[in-house]
Amino acid sequence: MTRCIIHIGMHRTGSTSIQESLQGLSDSQFLYAKLGDNPNHSLATYSMFAPQPERHHLHRRNGADAAAVSDYIARMRADLEQAVSAAQGRMLVISGEDINAIPPDGLLKFRDYFQQRFEDIAVVGYVRSPGGYMSSVFQHRVRMGAVDRFDLEAQYRSYKATFGKFDEVFGRERVRLLKFDVGAFPGGCAVQDFCARLDIHLPSEKIVRLNESLPREIIALMYSYCRVGPNGASSLMGPERETLLNRLAPVGNNPFRISANVIKPILEANRADIAWMEARLGQTLHDDFGKHQAGDVLDESDLFHPDPEVTGKLLALLGGTAPTGVKGETPEEVARLVHALRETGVQQRNNLRAINSYLGKRVTALLQYFFR
Repeated sequence: MTRCIIHIGMHRTGSTSIQESLQGLSDSQFLYAKLGDNPNHSLATYSMFAPQPERHHLHRRNGADAAAVSDYIARMRADLEQAVSAAQGRMLVISGEDINAIPPDGLLKFRDYFQQRFEDIAVVGYVRSPGGYMSSVFQHRVRMGAVDRFDLEAQYRSYKATFGKFDEVFGRERVRLLKFDVGAFPGGCAVQDFCARLDIHLPSEKIVRLNESLPREIIALMYSYCRVGPNGASSLMGPERETLLNRLAPVGNNPFRISANVIKPILEANRADIAWMEARLGQTLHDDFGKHQAGDVLDESDLFHPDPEVTGKLLALLGGTAPTGVKGETPEEVARLVHALRETGVQQRNNLRAINSYLGKRVTALLQYFFR
């Protein structure tokens, strides 16, 4: 029997760790699809099946025009057909959080494509509690430089809108929803839980565990940089962003918490939607946030308020490269210090490239000399 597993997230449930860990998986029972170079199949699947693929945020961010999107879709279709063919009776695994962003009409085409090629299709998704999800999404947006205001309510995502369409399109019997509960996972690991449920035997050294949570102090620094920094944080990409975050690591280690006074009204406003998911899941999604505690974030002012101890550490990291007269006494000054730290990281990388280039040329010259 030909079989396919479609993993649909949701976002902030260890999906990136699952995808990075399964990349290259090919044994006698399973094949993890290779769609381009990214183990996350979100952009590929959305582009192939959504009615307006150009609306995906990655295409917009990359400035892809209609021709570029069309070319990308053609390449991904060829890759998907190759993966289907290569499965040869093994279970094909597809994983992409943005599959759940495909509108219902596109999801019908998605279903039809796989139904024509597989006898058994199963959709698997993890469901995170709403409070934990909103907090995690907010942190992720700050990390990516994609936050333009403090609006936690905008981070709430309707469970019924996200998952209900899969029940309707694929049939509820084909859709398996699981509570995202790290405390109940083997080794506290989403990758191990996913593999155990599918009976995938993945060597421990292949497991990639990515923890994108950041301390409160770094969230506050990056939030100021996002909102009022020179050039903002939106221009931070991949390695440069991770370099900056690594350099900020000594600044603090207190956990980031959004106040229960902020979260509880949002949960109350969405009580019917949460109840729908709890009934569908057969488990509670209740989080015990307790009462507001010192250090909890109530609003933007809590993140904008400079902490002298934190700015002191930031100035120590900068040393002589700190901007003259900038002490981090305002959100704008904090953002300037973060930007200065970013620029020193860029300069260090440029210097390292220059050294590597110089040494490379010298080594090449020496090898040519010895082998003449």
